[in-house]
Amino acid sequence: MRDDEVAAVHEMMRALWPDFDGDAGPGEILVWERPDGAGLGGFVQLNVRAYGEGCDTQPVPWIEGWWVAPDLRRSGVGRALVAEVERWAREGGFTELGSDTWLDNTGSIAAHEALGFEKTEQLQFFRKKLR
Repeated sequence: MRDDEVAAVHEMMRALWPDFDGDAGPGEILVWERPDGAGLGGFVQLNVRAYGEGCDTQPVPWIEGWWVAPDLRRSGVGRALVAEVERWAREGGFTELGSDTWLDNTGSIAAHEALGFEKTEQLQFFRKKLR
């Protein structure tokens, strides 16, 4: 991601995470530039986590966010973004890659599985408001 692409990436992040506050957090962001020069069509954010749920190695590279514009979905853009993350991870000596999504995000689950990800663990988070 170049400095002049930050605003466009933040727009895509808001599409992925409606409560995105403008802080992309740690990690690297790779973008997909539309071949016609009409801006960006997707991004993947990767980070190296000390621990990844369901992974055997530590530390582990993790896909923190992955989004493709609706008109480019099922065209290979998402696959290309993840392939670049995989290349980066292999070159860094890593042997696995982690990612996650919401349990009800069937599109993301299908995309992960189509790229060879395997389901490992499922979590249910809880909260209790204290007064």
